[in-house]
Amino acid sequence: MKKLLLHLLLAIGSISSYAQEQADTLKTQELNEVVVEARNQRLGAEVSTYIPTAKQKDAAQTAADLLNRMAIPQLRISPNDEIKDLAGKSVDVFIDFLPATKQDMEGMRMQDVKKVEYYDFPTDPRFLGKAHVVNFVMQKYEYGGYVKVYGWETTSNAGQASVYGKLQYKRMTFDVAGGAFYLNEKHAGSDIYETFRLPQADGSLKTFERNSIQESSKWRDHTYWPTFKALYSTDKITIQNVVGADFNRSPINEQSGFILYSPDVSPQADYYNNSTNRVNSLSYNGYWNFILSDKNSITFSPAYAYSHTNTGSRYVEDGKGEYENAANDDSHQFKADLTFTHSFGKWGSLNAMFQTVITTNKTIYSGTANTSDNAHTYRVGPGVQYSLTKGKVYGMVGFGYHWDRQEYLDYKDNSAAPWIDFSLQYSPNDSHSVRGEFHHMKSIPSSSYRSAAVIQSNPLMSYTGNPNLVSYGSYDAGINYSFVPSNKFSLSAFATTWIVNNRYVYDYTPSETGILRTIKQPGGPYSQWNYGVYGTLRLFDRKLQLTAQLNATSVHNGDPYNLNKTHLVYAFQANFFLGNWTFSGLYYSPQGYPDGCMVGTWIKTKAFYRLQAGWSNSTWNFQLQLANFARWHWRSDKSVMHSKYYDKIEQTYSINDHALARLAVTYTFGFGKKVERGDEASQQSGVNSGILK
Repeated sequence: MKKLLLHLLLAIGSISSYAQEQADTLKTQELNEVVVEARNQRLGAEVSTYIPTAKQKDAAQTAADLLNRMAIPQLRISPNDEIKDLAGKSVDVFIDFLPATKQDMEGMRMQDVKKVEYYDFPTDPRFLGKAHVVNFVMQKYEYGGYVKVYGWETTSNAGQASVYGKLQYKRMTFDVAGGAFYLNEKHAGSDIYETFRLPQADGSLKTFERNSIQESSKWRDHTYWPTFKALYSTDKITIQNVVGADFNRSPINEQSGFILYSPDVSPQADYYNNSTNRVNSLSYNGYWNFILSDKNSITFSPAYAYSHTNTGSRYVEDGKGEYENAANDDSHQFKADLTFTHSFGKWGSLNAMFQTVITTNKTIYSGTANTSDNAHTYRVGPGVQYSLTKGKVYGMVGFGYHWDRQEYLDYKDNSAAPWIDFSLQYSPNDSHSVRGEFHHMKSIPSSSYRSAAVIQSNPLMSYTGNPNLVSYGSYDAGINYSFVPSNKFSLSAFATTWIVNNRYVYDYTPSETGILRTIKQPGGPYSQWNYGVYGTLRLFDRKLQLTAQLNATSVHNGDPYNLNKTHLVYAFQANFFLGNWTFSGLYYSPQGYPDGCMVGTWIKTKAFYRLQAGWSNSTWNFQLQLANFARWHWRSDKSVMHSKYYDKIEQTYSINDHALARLAVTYTFGFGKKVERGDEASQQSGVNSGILK
C-alpha cells in the first residue's frame, strides 16, 4: 500500500511538472490567429435559409431593398422593387408565415429581420398553396409598440408618405397604417403610328397610315389608403383579420397634338384626348390557423373585396367628330380557402384543400355605347398535396379539380378541368441544390373581356368583348440549379418554358371604314422560354458585393400575330459598405419582352442605370438616387404589333427613363419594454372591375 501511494505521488508530480513546462512554453509561443465565420447562406431540400448582416439591415429601407442587398441566388429584384424568381415568375412574400403585401414590406423594421427563408412549392398550409415563397422570420418581443414613417420624393413631381403603427399587448397585436401617393406628370402619353389595310367593296385593299403626334400632355393621380389589422396568436391558434380601404383619383389624363395621314386620304387635323378614372375599394382579408394536435392542423383564409369604378373619356378630332364614353361599375368578390393538414411523420404530410371564388360585376356604359352588363363567375375546387422529404430529396405532388360556372346576361357556361403541381428538389449538401417543377391549370377569363358592348374610341377604331369566352389551359415547367460554396460567392442557372392552349386573343376585324377589335378563341399556339445565369461575388470582408445576371427570352406567338422573337438581357450591380454609409451602382441593358399571351405586342425598353448613396443607423435611413442621369429626353418604352389588317407602333413618353433624382427617408422609434415587429398593416385593394378593356 505504501509503495502504491509512493508511485501515485510520483506520477502526480511528473504530470504537474509537465503541465508547468507546457504553460511556460505557451507564455512565450506566438499563436496564429484563427477566424471562424458563420455561414449566412444554406441550401436545403425543403427550404433555403439566408441570414442578413447588420450592415445590410441598416442600409435597407424596405423588405425588397433588403432582398436586393442580400442577393439571394433564387431571386431577382427589379429596379422598381418587384420580387420575382429568376425566370420572372411571381414570388409571394410572408412575414412570420402570414401573408404580406408591398405596404407590409415597406412598414417592416429591418433590424428585426432574423433570417429570410425561400421555398419552392411548400406544403406548409400557412403558405396557402403558393408556388414560390419568401418568408421573413422576425425577432420576437414581449410587449410594446413602434411607429415607422416612410416617405420619398422625386424631381418628377411624384411622392409618397406612409405611417405604420404597431401595439402589442399579451396575445393581441394591433396595427394601424395609412398612406398617400401623388403624381403630377406633364410628360406622359405617346406617339402612335398605325397602318390600316381595309378591304373595299370592289375587292381592292385600301392601305394607309395614320400617325398621332403628341405635342402636350398632363396627368394627375393621387391615392389615399387606411388599414387596420388585429392579430391574436398563441402556440396553437393564429387569427388575423385585416380591413382596409383604397381611394384612387385620376381627374386628368389628357394629351393633345395632330393627326397625319399618308397617303393623303384626309387632311391634317388637331386632336384632343382626355380620360378620367376614380376607384373606391373596401376589403377584408382573414387568416385563421388552428393546430389541432402534433399531426393535424386547419387553415382557413376568407376574403371579401368591393370596388366602385367610374371611368370617362373624351376624344375630339377636327373634322372627324367627338367621341365620349363613360362606364360605371360595381364589383364584388368573395374568396375562401380551407386546408386540412395531416403529418405522417417520416412518411411526409398531406394537405386536403377546398377553394371557392365568387365574382360579380355590374357595369353600365354610356356614350358611343349605351348598354349594361351583368356578369357572375363561380369557381369551386377540391385538391390534395402530398410532400415527402427523404434525406437530401424533397418531393411534392398535388392535383385537384376546378369547377367553373360563368354567367353573362343570357349566356351560361359550365366547365371542369384538373390542375397538377409537381416539384422535385435534390440538395446533396448545403452548398448545392437542383430543382425541377411542372404545373398545369386552367384560368377563367376576366369579366372585363366578356362585354358585347361596341365602344368607338376614335374615327377608325372600335372595340368589343366576347361573351362566349371559356377557360384556357396553361403548362409550365422548369429546372433550376443553385451553388453557394461560401458567404463570398453564389451562382444560379435556370431554364423554364410556358405553353398556353385554347387561348383568347385580340383580333382586328376590318370593314370598309375602320377596324373593330374583337376577342376570339382559340388563337394560335403560344409558347415562351426563359433561360440564364445569376452570380454574386463578395470581397473585402463582404464590404463590396458584385452581382451580374445574363438571361434570354424566346417567344412564339401564333395566329393572328405569327411572332417569333428572342432577346438577351444583362445587368450588373455593385454595393459598397463604409461604416454608416452605403454606395451602389446598377445597370440594366435594354429589355425586350411580350406583353402577355393575349396580344401580339413586343415591348422594347431603354437601358436603366442608377447611382445611390445612403446613410443609416437603427433609427434613421436616408437614400439619394440618381437614375438615368445622362438621358434628358422623355422617350420611354416602344411597343410594336403587326397583324393582317392592322399594325400599331407606339412610342411612349414618361418620367421613367428621364434623368431623375429621388430622396427617400425612414424614421422608426419604439416604445415599451420590447416590440414585436413585422407583418404591418398594409394598403388593401379591391376587386377588378368588369369594365370592357
